[in-house]
Amino acid sequence: MTDYKKQKILTDVKKILEKQTMKGLKKYGTTVNPSALEATEWIDHACEEIVDTLVYLQSNKQKIRESMKNECRDNS
Repeated sequence: MTDYKKQKILTDVKKILEKQTMKGLKKYGTTVNPSALEATEWIDHACEEIVDTLVYLQSNKQKIRESMKNECRDNS
């Protein structure tokens, strides 16, 4: 089996997890505490995060499309 440390994507995900963990520790003084919220509140938080992710993805998709249009014009 391939060593995950040699796979850039997994290494990047690990770095993001570590960064987010440190950010949470700094901001809240603790890691995620499952009993801090009701199950429905955790779901609400997750939904909000998903919406934020969708906004980021749509924004980047728009930038890519604009870049591709500009590239096509430049190559004409």
